[in-house]
Parts: sequence; structure tokens; C-alpha cells
Amino acid sequence: MFLSKISLIDWKNFCRDICAIHFVNNLQKVGGPGHIVEIDESAFGKRKYNRGRLVKTQWVFGGIDIITKQCFLVEVEKRDAATLLPIIQNYILPGNVCNFELFPTIVFLSGTTIHSDQWRAYNDLQNDPNYQHLTVNHSLNFVDPDTGVHTQNIENTWMRVKRKQKKQAGFARTLLTSYLEEFMWRQEFGD
Repeated sequence: MFLSKISLIDWKNFCRDICAIHFVNNLQKVGGPGHIVEIDESAFGKRKYNRGRLVKTQWVFGGIDIITKQCFLVEVEKRDAATLLPIIQNYILPGNVCNFELFPTIVFLSGTTIHSDQWRAYNDLQNDPNYQHLTVNHSLNFVDPDTGVHTQNIENTWMRVKRKQKKQAGFARTLLTSYLEEFMWRQEFGD
């Protein structure tokens, strides 16, 4: 069977629409007790072959559960705390704070541990009782030598999303969200 290029593109766009509908109707949070979620932001858009007009950079914020490999990827206009913290709360399961009656000064946090770099927008996570937040200083190490904290899984996720973008000779800016949703679909359900 032969399909025209236009028909094939329409069909792929339709399939990405199905992915989008799934994630709109089934918001799945990542993380949970004993889970680690790595978070990071990445820039999409650049000059092709370092020539031509500069494409406006689009920032994407994401996280990946290192156990289940489920991820979330969200386009963002800003990378500040006011933008990123609500996304974290929307997509990452909070912990359960337990006070023991016999020892009221002991607090036990059972929930998601978040690993990130030391981007200033994440600073308020240190004060959020719903998450344990550990960081790595990328200007010193890729893996913190004392805690073992790293963000290599989310960095690998960015590499795979961008490799797919490169294979397709880039993404139309208006379709970036649908490409991200397709990636999340494939990450969750396989090819």
C-alpha cells in the first residue's frame, strides 16, 4: 500500500493527538514512596548548522522516575520557581509526613526524593515537607561524591528527545508539545 507524504504526516499527527488525549484524560504522577525523580529543564530550538535566523528557544521542564522510567515533559515560558514548583506539585507524588505520638519531635518522610542540579528555582523545594530534595553541583561534579546524587537519567531523556528531533529534521514549534507527548507515550508503553 502506498501513502502520500501528506497522508503519512497527517496520520502521524493523528497518532500524536491520541497520545495527547491520553495524557489529558489520565494525568499520571510519577514517584512515590521509595522512588527518586530527577528533574531538569532543557532548551529546544537553535540555528541549523549554526547558520540562518535564530529560532526562538523553547524551554521544556521534565522529570523521570528512575525506577519506573515514567516521565513528564512540559513546555514552559519561564524557568522560575513560580512556574516550576506548581508543575512539580502537579506531576510528582508528594510524600506522607508522619509524626510519631511517642516521639513527637521525630518526623518521618515517606515519599518521593527529587534529585536536581542547583538551579535557583528549585531552592524552595528544600522547605517543602512533601519531598526530600537532594542536589548535585554540576560545576564541580556530574555525580555528587558524598551522596551519589546525579541527574544522568533526565539528561539521557533530553538526549533521546533531541535525537528524535534531529532524525525528523527538527520539530515545528507549534507541534513541540505533541512530539513531547508522543515521547512520553513511547516511554510509558513502548514502541
